[in-house]
Amino acid sequence: MTSPKTTIKDIAKALGLSFATVSRSLNNSHEVSEETRMRVLSKARELSYKPNIHARNLLKRRNNMVGVVVPEFTTFFFPEIIIGIQEVLNAEGYQVLICQSNESATLERRNIEMLESSMVEGLIVSVTKDAQNTDLYNRIIGEGTPVVFVNRVLPELHATQVVIDDRKWAFKVVDHLVRCGYRNIAHLAGNEHLSITKERLQGYLDALSLHGIPIKEKYIMHVGVQQDRAKVGIDYLLSLKERPDAIFTVNDPIAVGCMLELRKRGLRVPQDVAVAGFSESPIGRIMELTSVSQPTFEMGRVAAHRLLRQMTDATTPIETIVLDGKLNVRGSTLPTKKG
Repeated sequence: MTSPKTTIKDIAKALGLSFATVSRSLNNSHEVSEETRMRVLSKARELSYKPNIHARNLLKRRNNMVGVVVPEFTTFFFPEIIIGIQEVLNAEGYQVLICQSNESATLERRNIEMLESSMVEGLIVSVTKDAQNTDLYNRIIGEGTPVVFVNRVLPELHATQVVIDDRKWAFKVVDHLVRCGYRNIAHLAGNEHLSITKERLQGYLDALSLHGIPIKEKYIMHVGVQQDRAKVGIDYLLSLKERPDAIFTVNDPIAVGCMLELRKRGLRVPQDVAVAGFSESPIGRIMELTSVSQPTFEMGRVAAHRLLRQMTDATTPIETIVLDGKLNVRGSTLPTKKG
């Protein structure tokens, strides 16, 4: 009975390097240091590695491609991140293959598997609202494919992530509402599995606690992240005996939806109900919505730079990179009451 042949994965595992780095070292690529190349060659000899000619031919067809998967293209947010990604990667000679998951975990999985079969050298991903594919990403990362997550991340994974401090900026929004005199502040949260949902909800709770305002569970409702879900939230909040005087939403689409629904019912914003969002959309600016702007282009650029480093240097540390935001106060939260 013959023993199994040593593979590139065996060498990568033994050295703690990525599959791509070992492959480049064996092919004398200029993208790895001489020190790394010698380590790989030494380990290959030690393990009696013999190259698979068919696999080598496949690797030559990688052609500098990177995959990007985002949840949707319907809002400005993810297209702006993609523009930042393309700006960096195109300048380095990479082709960017872009997929959208349409907020479907099943389609997200198919997109990732398709990009794998296209032999992309790395992935930049923002996960769907359900965040269900942790096992898939664990496998991909374990096999040595560089992956960077942006905005919507999976905190439980050991992977580089590019985010803003959602908790901090949610706190600032609610703190602003309290300082404007609002006390019965509701929160329409996103999908429960999303990291941004959890962080923004915690920022809301932090601000109420700081100001000594009792936390009322009836004022918290998970509605999702898409604009059409705002109606569900407004129907519920207006059914309460003690209606909220302000609403902080998980994102701008929900906030815009809330403003439209309130106006349909003859309620004024902010005189009857103040509304604040998160993510600074063009339509939100037109509607005078108070919101938190995120550096979308920069998020894309930073994610691309980090992926480039991972693809060329397996020793690149895994990091969570936190970028800054900005609270833009507009007419939807004008102080109309005494604090």
